[in-house]
Amino acid sequence: QQGKVEEAKTAISDARKANPDDTTLMLTEANLYLKLNDKAAYTKIVSDILQKDPNNSTLLYNLAVLMDEGKDTDSAEKYYKKAIEIKPDYFDANLNLSELLLRKDDVFVKEMNKLGTSEKDNKRYEVLKAERNKCFTNALPYLEKAVQLQPDNQAAKSTLMSVYNALEMTDKLKALKERK
Repeated sequence: QQGKVEEAKTAISDARKANPDDTTLMLTEANLYLKLNDKAAYTKIVSDILQKDPNNSTLLYNLAVLMDEGKDTDSAEKYYKKAIEIKPDYFDANLNLSELLLRKDDVFVKEMNKLGTSEKDNKRYEVLKAERNKCFTNALPYLEKAVQLQPDNQAAKSTLMSVYNALEMTDKLKALKERK
C-alpha cells in the first residue's frame, strides 16, 4: 500500500518459506502480483493454491476472467465451468460464461452480412445460421441461470430476450417480458 513493492515481495517470500502451505500467504502474494499486473506470476500462484484447494470457486472464476482478458477463451470457458460446477449459483460465472459463448456469434454475423443472394451464398447462410443457433443454444442455460439468480439484472434479462428472439423461442420471450 505504501509502494514498497520489493520489500513486500521479500516479506511475503520470507513468510512463505517459513509457512509453505499457508494458502492465505499464497493468496496475499498472488494478489500482490495481480496489483503489479504480473498475470503470469498471479496465475502460477493461484494454480498452486488450487492444487491445495481445488474447490475454490472464486479463484477459478478469477482465473477464468484473466484467461478471457488474455484471449484464451478455451481456458476461460474451462475455468468458468469448473467454478459453476462447484458453485452452481455463482451469478458472475454464469453470466460471464454466457457472454463468452455469445461472443462467438460475431464471427457468424460478420460473414453472414457479407453474403449475397446467390444459391451458393444462401446455402452458406443456412450453415452459418445453424452454427449461430448452436452458439446461442450453448449459452442459453448459463444465461437463464444468471437471470434466475438475479431477476432484476436488466443487462442479463435483455441479453436473454435477444437470445430467445434469435432462437425463435417466442413463448419464453413473452413470459420474460411479462415478468417485472
